[in-house]
Formats: sequence, C-alpha cells, structure tokens
Amino acid sequence: MTQTLRLTLLSTTLATFALGQPKTDSGITRAEPVIVEETRLTADAAGTTLVRFDDTAPPATQSLESLASRVANLHVAAGGANSYGDLFTLRGLANTPYFSDPSVALYFDDIPLGSSFTYPTGLFGFASATITRGPQGSAFGRGGEGGVITLSSIEPGATAASELRAAAGNFNLRSAALSARSARGGFADASVALSFLQRDGYISNTTLGRPVDDQQASAASARVRVRPTAASEFTFQFLGSKHHDGAQPLVPLGGPLFSVVRARDGSTNIDFGAAAIKGAFATPLGQLIATTSYTDWSLNPYDNRLTLPPTLDSKILQIQRTWNEEIRLASDARAAIAWHAGAWWSDSKTTGDVNRGLVIGAPTNIPIEVSSYSLTARTAALFGDATITPAAGWRVTLALRAEEAKKDFDRSQRVPGAGHFTDAKAFDSFAPKLSASRALSADTTASASVSLGTKPGGWSAYTGNAALAPFKQERATAFEAGVDTALANKTVKLAVRVFDYEIDNYQIERSFNASDYLVVNAPRARSLGGELEATWRPIAEWTLAATLGFTDVTLREFTDPFTNKNLSGNRAPYAPIYNGHLSATWRGAGGWFAAAEFAATGKTFFDESENPAFAARAYLVTNARFGYETPRWRATFYGENLGDTQYAALIIPGVRHVSPGAPRTYGIELTAKF
Repeated sequence: MTQTLRLTLLSTTLATFALGQPKTDSGITRAEPVIVEETRLTADAAGTTLVRFDDTAPPATQSLESLASRVANLHVAAGGANSYGDLFTLRGLANTPYFSDPSVALYFDDIPLGSSFTYPTGLFGFASATITRGPQGSAFGRGGEGGVITLSSIEPGATAASELRAAAGNFNLRSAALSARSARGGFADASVALSFLQRDGYISNTTLGRPVDDQQASAASARVRVRPTAASEFTFQFLGSKHHDGAQPLVPLGGPLFSVVRARDGSTNIDFGAAAIKGAFATPLGQLIATTSYTDWSLNPYDNRLTLPPTLDSKILQIQRTWNEEIRLASDARAAIAWHAGAWWSDSKTTGDVNRGLVIGAPTNIPIEVSSYSLTARTAALFGDATITPAAGWRVTLALRAEEAKKDFDRSQRVPGAGHFTDAKAFDSFAPKLSASRALSADTTASASVSLGTKPGGWSAYTGNAALAPFKQERATAFEAGVDTALANKTVKLAVRVFDYEIDNYQIERSFNASDYLVVNAPRARSLGGELEATWRPIAEWTLAATLGFTDVTLREFTDPFTNKNLSGNRAPYAPIYNGHLSATWRGAGGWFAAAEFAATGKTFFDESENPAFAARAYLVTNARFGYETPRWRATFYGENLGDTQYAALIIPGVRHVSPGAPRTYGIELTAKF
C-alpha cells in the first residue's frame, strides 16, 4: 500500500508539473467515438483484430467465449464457474487457470486484470474488443506474453442516449439491462451500464430433482471524464459484479452431458470490484498519462461434489487484491522519431483455503486435503519504443522492456499430514522487439517482427509435494509476419498472417490426479500456425465476416513428472487444432435486421499424452437472430447453438469430469430507447 501511495503521489506531481506548462499542441489525445451499427471485424497485418459488438445482440449472448469464437487462433475453454478454471489460449500460448501469470492479459478500458480466473464472463456495456497478438512488452503495462485483450466501453456521442432492455428465454431465463450515456461535452461526459441475469441450470440432478448450475449475475460499470483545461483530462472508472450461482457444471466423463446422480450440490459465489483514475496531460515533451487502478476479486465459496468414485467433496475460498500503477510519456506521432516511454508497477496478493474430502457412505467424510496458501507478487517494469521512417512507406520500431517480478509463497497443510513450506524468488526479464512494416500500395501493407515474451514462474498451491510446487519462468521467441489489403473498392478487407513461437519452459497446468493440481514445465515447445481474417460489405445492408486459424503446438521436449513417460513430440493441451467463424449481418432500410453465424472448433486435447478419453472432438455451433427496430424501440428474437450440438467445453483429466457446452437456447428481447 505504501509503495502504491508513493507512486500515486508521483503521478500527481507529474500532473501538477504538466498543468503548469504551456500547451504545445492542440490538446490531449481524445478517444475515438465507436458507432456500433453491425457486427464488424477489422484486422491488420501486425496481428491486431478489432471486433465491434452488434448492439442488437442480447446481453445473454455476449461473453468472452463467444468473442473468442470470432477471432482466429483465440480459444476459451469455459468451465462454467465464471472464469474460475477457464483456459485461454492464443496462438498456442495458454493461460494456466489458477497459479501462473496469464499469457493472454485482459484490460477493462484502463483497468488491467490480474490472474485469468478474475476475467469476466458477460460483456454488456462494452462496445468493442481489441485482440493484440504476440508479446506486448511496451504497448501495455501488463503486457501478455501471448497477447492482450482490451474491452472498450461505449463512447458518448453527439447526443445523450439510453436503452432499457428486458429479455426472457428457455431455461427460465430472465434478464434486464440499462445503459445510459451523456452527450460528449467539452468539460465532462459520463456513461453507465447495469445488468441482471438469472436462469435455471442446464444440468439436472436426477437424485434431487432440480438443476445443478443455476446462474444469478448482476453487474454495474460507470465512467466519468472531466476536462478542467484544454490540456488535461481525468477519467474515473468503476466496475462491479456479483455471481451467486449453483455448482460448477461438471458431469462424469463418458456419461450423459446434462444429467448427474448425486446426493448433494454446491455453489459458486464470486464478487468482483474495480476502480481506476487516469490523468492525461499535454506537456512540452509530449502526452503524459498516469493511471492508478485497484481490483478486488473474491471466491466465497466454490463448493462442489464430484462422483469419481469414490465421491469427492471440494470447497475452495480464494481472494485476490491488486494495485496497479502505470505512467507513460509519448511524443507527437508525426515526429521524425516517434517514441514513448513508460513505467509499470503492480502489487498483488492472492490467498486461498482448500478443503477436500472423500464421501464414504453418507454422512462420513474422510478429509484428503486441508490446506491454505498466500502468494504475494510485486512487479516493476520500464519500457519504451521508438519508430522511424527510413524510406517512403517504411516504418521500423524498436521496443524494449525490462521487468522484475518478486514473489513470496507460503503454504500450510493440516491434512493429510501437517506440513508447511515457504519460498521466495525474483524473476527478471529483458524483452526486446523489432518490427517493420511497408506500405506496398495505398491499400496493402506488409509487416514482420521478432520479439521475446516472458511469463514469470511461481508455485502451485494444490500439491503438498514441496519439490513439485515450483515452476520455472516461460520464454517465447516470436517470429511473426502478415499482409493486410483492401479489395473491390475497399468493400473487402483481408489480413493473412503466419507465426512461429519457439518456447522454453512451456508452462502446463492441469489435474495430474485427484489430489495434485499443479504447473509443470516442458523444457522446449513450438507453436506454428497461420490465420486469415476478412470482411466483405458488398452493399450497405450486408456485412459478411470470416476467420480461420490454425495452430500446431508441439511439446518438443517433455517427460511426465508422475509417470516418467517421455511425451516429446505430442501436442500441447488446451489449444484446438483450428477454429473458424463465418457470419452474415443484414440491416434493411425499413428497420428489419437479421444475423447468422457459424463457429467451428477443432479437436482439442486436455492432457499431454493425447489420450482420446481426454480429447474434445471438433464441433460446429450455429447462432442466429432477427428483429425489427425503430428510433424508439427494438424487438429481437435470438437462438444460440440452434443445432443443439453436444460438445465438451472443458475436460478435467485428474477427476475424469467434463463441463459441457451450452445446449440450444433461445429467447426474445425488448428494448426501449430514450
């Protein structure tokens, strides 16, 4: 806390200095208004994809999982307990769900989230998502080794606007949402979004005669911008959500996907809050931006019963609180050498308590693990980049990042035997990046880069074996190239890319058995692949989008730490062989609209042995909606997974359970605009 206050005071001092200086340009950089008219996808050669959310899509259909289905080589294996235990992969680099730093970082506007288990599920209130692939050492304070997802709020427009939504659907779904934003003003503007959703579970407990995985979620977000002078802008942002759900939707592997037989079910309660303050100032040196943010995530509790046999009861309490500080100074982008420099600091503490037991004839419960842990992580980084134009059409950028992550770990165990161990370590990294792009014509650009990305090591809390708990820092050398172009009078936009990631100490986290869930390192791995992303707007009423991604991620050197079996040459878990998406959106002049999409996911392994029992087969999901809109109201009919495809969203090998993908859902939403 003391260091955070010191950095906040530093930000304030810099702000005071900036405000006291004469203005050297027309003012600070303003955010571009985002006008959402239809589902749009914009992609470039360097690996950035912008997805604009369709404003006719009901909040019930907006999630990180559905976003990932539209983006080449991005995949979310969702376990149904919000993001707790979810697996995020981008170009074969995977977020481990519990213990290591994320490969794919996520920002809510100005707020960076910590571990991947704190990521959101619903995305209502956000207008777009930007997916930036590859190591991002200088572009973001919390720069992911594999990339960064940035969710951007709806921007105020020329006039104030509000929407009130209400929806109903099968599985007794009820939802309501309110969004309101002021007109963009010279002095201040504001926006707010509120949402509530409740539904019955998809899985039925035939013993108790009721659904397992009910959901009840509420969320709120607000953002206020104030511009006291022409050279300054302050942004205040607040986020909060509550998920008071039923048990995680897990069923025994090999059995029916939507029914279980057990005498007890649990619950999954997650509370999240976040706040940020950002100051942006025009100074004689350039634009200065200072951002302080805080996130508070609490799981209290995760409670579940799994029928293995024998029956396993599991109860987990977990808390993560994080302070972040980021300071940036950027030159005029039109300068002969455009540059920016920054500093990043983060202080995070995660604590957890675990109680697992075997149920041997009710009500007898034999404890197999009772433990608690705490992990403190303090990260500091300096970064910057410079861009030159050595010849017409060329841009060359050199970026550098130096980082130190200091971590302290403490674990105490009471069952199966008393035990305690502590450890501390610093993980240092120096991550350069060299990129170049050339405009081949007015509509075509080629790009190439080579960079180093790192992910700190740490410790696994769900094992009592002190020798197995530590894991090493991961390093990826990334070679990337691509071309983007516009064709047919710019009605077609196309990006094609290839990549080669050479990875040392690839981090793999999974349930190796019922009692040991941990991260291990594969000394060497490689991820090769390519992607295509395109949009076509043949006439004003129609927009078509298509994406296709292919990833071949191989463990070039790996031995299973429990069986000592050599698994070198096997495919790494969690990354599907391919993913693809095709969508068409139509908006008629008379107010009618319609959209349809097809999302395909290739075969996915969930362990390193390529055991077919722990592999999810390829599947295709079809979604659609249609409706009618006037300036004052809108009615939308929607359906998700219309073919009622049954597929495994997540498989947990150690406990031989699977989380099924959502079945066919449908409903109607009514919207009033004022």
